[in-house]
Amino acid sequence: MEKEKYARKKTVAIRVEPYLAEYARKKFSVSPKGGGIKIPYTYDLYHCIFNSMQKPPSGVVEPCEGNLLICLPDSRMMPVRKHPETYCYLSASSMTDIEQALRQLFNFDFHQQMMDNESLGRPRQQIEVVESFLSTYGVVSLTSSALLKNFQRYRQRISPRKKRKYQKVARI
Repeated sequence: MEKEKYARKKTVAIRVEPYLAEYARKKFSVSPKGGGIKIPYTYDLYHCIFNSMQKPPSGVVEPCEGNLLICLPDSRMMPVRKHPETYCYLSASSMTDIEQALRQLFNFDFHQQMMDNESLGRPRQQIEVVESFLSTYGVVSLTSSALLKNFQRYRQRISPRKKRKYQKVARI
């Protein structure tokens, strides 16, 4: 009974965009005990979660609603010790930070696949790369056209196209 109580305290449910929750469940391993995703300490997301863990304020009921269960990081690798049994609370602002870090990881993986395809001379069409990415991570709540538009905006930010100057031709 006591072990089950601690196992529940080591996982936190947060609400993120549905496509990010689907991506995270496929990207990271799911813990058989608590059902939450276990994030390796080599990811920035791990450190974002670790830095935002805090003691629950008095009188706060633990929110149970959320579409993504996360196993709280263990502090064996960190210089500061935060035990997940004690530091088991994530505030609303920290949840938005976690969602932003997860979105950044999603975009990095997606843009990396698209840029790899471009650097190889586009052996596959862009829509094929997008659909394979969506099927690899099991994302069904996002359309392929939305992701393709995301990449086009990213590519435009990275290397903006210069407009040609208009040169008036003098007629004689």
